[in-house]
Amino acid sequence: MTEKNNNNSSLKKSFTIKIPYILVEKQLNVEYDKLSKSLKIQGFRPGKVPLSFIRNKYFKEAINKVSEKLIQEEGNKTFEKNDYRLAVQPKVKLLSELKENIDLEAEFSFEILPKFEINDLNKIKLKKYISSVTDEDIDNVIKKLHNDNRIFKKATKDRVAKKNDRLLISYKGYIEKEQFEGGTAENQLIDLGNNSYLPEFEKNLIGKKSKDEFNLNIVFPNNYHVEKLKNKNATFKIVVNEISIPEDLKDDQELAIKLGAKSPKELREKISNELMKYSEDLSFAILKSQIIKNIVDNYKFDLPPTLVTREEEIIRANFKKENDQKKETEDPKLTLLEAEKKVKIGIVLSEIGIKNKINVTNQEIETELAKICMQYPGKEKEIVEFYKNNPAHMNSLKSPIFENKVIKLIADKATVKEEKVSSEDLNSKIAALEKEIVSNKK
Repeated sequence: MTEKNNNNSSLKKSFTIKIPYILVEKQLNVEYDKLSKSLKIQGFRPGKVPLSFIRNKYFKEAINKVSEKLIQEEGNKTFEKNDYRLAVQPKVKLLSELKENIDLEAEFSFEILPKFEINDLNKIKLKKYISSVTDEDIDNVIKKLHNDNRIFKKATKDRVAKKNDRLLISYKGYIEKEQFEGGTAENQLIDLGNNSYLPEFEKNLIGKKSKDEFNLNIVFPNNYHVEKLKNKNATFKIVVNEISIPEDLKDDQELAIKLGAKSPKELREKISNELMKYSEDLSFAILKSQIIKNIVDNYKFDLPPTLVTREEEIIRANFKKENDQKKETEDPKLTLLEAEKKVKIGIVLSEIGIKNKINVTNQEIETELAKICMQYPGKEKEIVEFYKNNPAHMNSLKSPIFENKVIKLIADKATVKEEKVSSEDLNSKIAALEKEIVSNKK
């Protein structure tokens, strides 16, 4: 074996292997023997096909199969002997011809994972925010649930639309007398006061009656989410098909029964548990961000170029998808920095997980898959089959589970200072964190 290092990176390596033809020939004879026993060829009894016949007819097929097997085995021995941990699958280049009496020679080119020492996890200092659920928090949820579960009854024809009414409308939007994409809808529900449409749109629906038809001229704001519609003058032809008036539920008992609880007390307990789970998830997210920052700031090592390039491609594709309607252009330097950061985080978390023997169980993967199924009622069977038939997608469920288990391990070993905060403060901290993440990407 001859080994070479790439001067541009300590992680890029290559080596050549050479296998004497006598070993190739030995494996070829084994392969010929197998074929002689399994082949069914007219004129020969089963298992009695002459080796000379097989050698002449199936040499190319056999040497391809044998060479691939021998090259892979010899390569694996070299990887194991040198304690190489591959970052990506190696590239194998055949250097010799696959002919009789010619030694087998191949070159392996590959990238390895960096070697580094894991920092003392006990020396990491973290702050954990703890929020308790108050009666006021539960009351606010109850109030929202009452609003979300109102009963709407059809209004009389002479009743004009008011705030909080639900309207069924149809409309067609025109720019310079031409209909534009996304500007047309039939029988669209709109709750007045929810601010789900442009303010001028909702404002001009108030006071209208069922079956009213009217034109509305508006100017799309310069911060509108569809780039090509910003600052454009548009005319909407609107028809009010129906107006419905909201009626509140009688009391908390009626709300509880509608939501599957036996009593208001049970409903409040369910809400309390959900709010506590939500607070714990927010607290964990903040804790995780601190750990990620610690990894980024305190680990320095070379990164496998191919992993960085792949991450760049993912970031670039996501940027294009998110900014499809915008004129924003991707900054290659920021993309590279983000890719390097993600690769570094992944390598460090993986190393900590391996050293601490963290594994993801089938039960944990099934639980995660069940959560996905809950989002698509009625399609559970199709979703389960899709994941089971697509190993790459099934494996994608494993990565975040593994990552969070490692994060929890680090948090358990670190020095954690707890601080009690209100639910509003906790939400504010998450909002600030999300804003910081978005800002760092620009």
